[in-house]
Amino acid sequence: MTRQLDEIDRALLRALSNDGRQTVRALARSVDLSEPAVRDRLQRLERDGVITGYHANFAPEAVDAGTAAFIALRFDAGRAARDQVEAAIRREPAVLEAHEVAGEDCFWIKVRVASTATLADTLDRIRAIPVIRGTGTTIVLRTVFERTLLSGEATGSAPGDAARGVDGGAAGGPAADA
Repeated sequence: MTRQLDEIDRALLRALSNDGRQTVRALARSVDLSEPAVRDRLQRLERDGVITGYHANFAPEAVDAGTAAFIALRFDAGRAARDQVEAAIRREPAVLEAHEVAGEDCFWIKVRVASTATLADTLDRIRAIPVIRGTGTTIVLRTVFERTLLSGEATGSAPGDAARGVDGGAAGGPAADA
């Protein structure tokens, strides 16, 4: 990124975080700028890598991913081992997130699968990575909430919007008004 975000950029990001399908016109009204000025800002935020995409959120149960788990991975030291594990878990479709962490564990990953049987199969594939020396799995009983970045800030959105997937955006970004 080549510049610091100003308050208008942050306001646009908060608005998109709460409703990624807002039109440029609605965004312009929310920050009291013209549509071309907002479009330019959005393009700059995309170009600078601040906005990395627009996504729709789905109910996990509706897409056969109702079982969530966090898995701690322990593996051999060194860059080659880390690269091997990273490449393998990138290919694993159940892995939604991967984080390199400090401490006894090397990575923590979040997975979503259809069932505990599917989780067992996923763990078998992960444990088969040659450099893996151990795993620890915690199954999620219930997701209390998940939020996107900036969505937790006071924005005036209705309670429960994030839980209903309101913050999911259209694939092409904010819609242009006709």
